[in-house]
Amino acid sequence: MDKTDLFMHSEQHGAATVIIKNPAGGEVPHLSIHEAATFELCHSPAWDNNVLAQVYWVHASQVSKTPPTGMFIGTGSFIIRGKRNFVAPKSLILGQTLMFCLNEESLGNHMGDRKPREELTDLHKLSEMEDEEQANPEEKTAEEGKDLKS
Repeated sequence: MDKTDLFMHSEQHGAATVIIKNPAGGEVPHLSIHEAATFELCHSPAWDNNVLAQVYWVHASQVSKTPPTGMFIGTGSFIIRGKRNFVAPKSLILGQTLMFCLNEESLGNHMGDRKPREELTDLHKLSEMEDEEQANPEEKTAEEGKDLKS
């Protein structure tokens, strides 16, 4: 882990550790932090138990495998010093992406295929959709009932 990276973990025992690589050393986008937090939570006991939990992130300099004097930590454990920044993922949804390279001859055929996403717009849409689902669960059930009658 480099000094510019971010370290993410859930407070659940047995949860995975996620490191967001940040070689440029700039600010990590909020969407990247949110996606990494969801990934962290989906690779923790929360996935098996179908429970949402908070995930925190810290800077690499706050993570240490050396305990304070007089304290013992087990193998694979770590100490977090300083403030933890908590993120609360809204859902346990995990997807996979297959990435591939195109050879030089076919690049011209695929110009404009991949559209860059607007991070704030995507995060805003995600939050709105999840808030609507949580606020109106009975509406969805009523709509499903109408579909069944049709």
